[in-house]
Amino acid sequence: MKLHTMIRFLLSVCCIVNVFESADLAFIPLTKAFLDKLKNETLYNRFATPTQYDEYIRVHGTGVPTNVTLSMFIEGMSSFSAQTMDYHLDVYFQEEWYDHRLAHNASAPILVRDLTVFKMMWHPDVYFANARSAAFQDITDDNFLVWVYPNGRVWYDARISIVSSCNMDLWKYPLDSQECALRILSYAYPMTVLRLLWSEKEDVPAIDRNPDITMPDMSLKHIRTGYCNGTYATGEWSCMTAIFYVEREMMHHVMQTYVPTALIVVISWFNFWLEIDSAPARVSLSITTLLTISTQANAVKLALPEVSYMKAIDVWMGSCMAFVFGVMIEFTICHYAKNLEMLRGDGQPSLIVDTALSTLFGAARDIDDLNEEEGVRGDGEQHIALNMLNPEEPRLRSLNQNNDVTANGTRYFVGAERMKRKRSKASLSRLRQQVASMRHATIDVSRRAFNWTRALRNLRGRRVAQRIDERCRIVFPMIFLLFNVAYWSFYLVFN
Repeated sequence: MKLHTMIRFLLSVCCIVNVFESADLAFIPLTKAFLDKLKNETLYNRFATPTQYDEYIRVHGTGVPTNVTLSMFIEGMSSFSAQTMDYHLDVYFQEEWYDHRLAHNASAPILVRDLTVFKMMWHPDVYFANARSAAFQDITDDNFLVWVYPNGRVWYDARISIVSSCNMDLWKYPLDSQECALRILSYAYPMTVLRLLWSEKEDVPAIDRNPDITMPDMSLKHIRTGYCNGTYATGEWSCMTAIFYVEREMMHHVMQTYVPTALIVVISWFNFWLEIDSAPARVSLSITTLLTISTQANAVKLALPEVSYMKAIDVWMGSCMAFVFGVMIEFTICHYAKNLEMLRGDGQPSLIVDTALSTLFGAARDIDDLNEEEGVRGDGEQHIALNMLNPEEPRLRSLNQNNDVTANGTRYFVGAERMKRKRSKASLSRLRQQVASMRHATIDVSRRAFNWTRALRNLRGRRVAQRIDERCRIVFPMIFLLFNVAYWSFYLVFN
């Protein structure tokens, strides 16, 4: 018994010495004996898993799954697209399993670099379930290697480019963070035949990454491993997940979206400092800012998929558009308030001066009314003046009709009357001039009174509009400031 123990101890020491002696030799080339073993279907069946060949079953029994250990090194990560909801990975993918049929007597691992030889060996049929496309790198040669250790341990490494889908939740876009899982599982072997495991080596993590990975719009925060074993109609399948936690870089969106739209909202407030009579300028500024906000909102929508929920950027764009639209509504209210004061009737005067002017000069509302009154008054005044200055005119007309009958008896009297009419015409001309001057003076005073009344109402309407503008100069910025506090607090602090 002691001799047997001594022999085992000496063999262990020899093995350790051989390992240290071969440490400088990383691998050995592919040997003819190894190839002959692969070609001999009696010795090696590449269609059977390492736990399904006869000798293994005879020693360990049936129903033992083959354990395949996985590990990854993330060389590059890019192209996180919210529109297509996918991202690009460049990984070194490693698999490790034991196949005792491939054990050999060499002092170092055998390196396999030929795809034809590799296809002669059994290997796991691992695939990426949520990959939209994947390809092996083959520049300048096939980027893969296989090490077959003397004890039958097989270590496989390949460089793969993957475009994987990621179901992003964009309700906080562009202030969001995403978790994207890469699902890895076997295509043909259920869990009773092949079981996937993450590597648990202490010195090397199961998923490592290049520290120099940078992306223009996202930052990779951490990676964790997980399991996604699922039961299907054909049985339970082993599934592994590599979960990438990324955060979107906000600075690009702040500089390209948030700051410009906020400045456009501020520019729309310039309306409050423009004169109420500058309607073209105020309307043009409001429409220009509204169209600019709408154009930016459409540009943002083109970069995002059509989703059924509201995103953070939609809330921002919609609110900015509402603020600009509110400026247009404010101008409409101001203009209406001014015109309402201009059109107020004389029955509802707001000033004592307005009442006095209406009492003194009537209720003439327009210059045309005054002109019409001028013509009517002129005809009436002329008729009155004629009657006042020549009261004998009707009697003279009747005398003229009977002139032939009483010609001899009344000739002297008629001559005297004619002299009197001449003098009356001269007086009538002077009186007409006096009436006309008085009439023009009355019209001028009425016209000036009308203009004064109109000016007073205009000043009253302008004052109402100015008060609305003055209050909006404070109300709009305060509401926009409160909205910003609520918006950024909700999306950044509380979520």
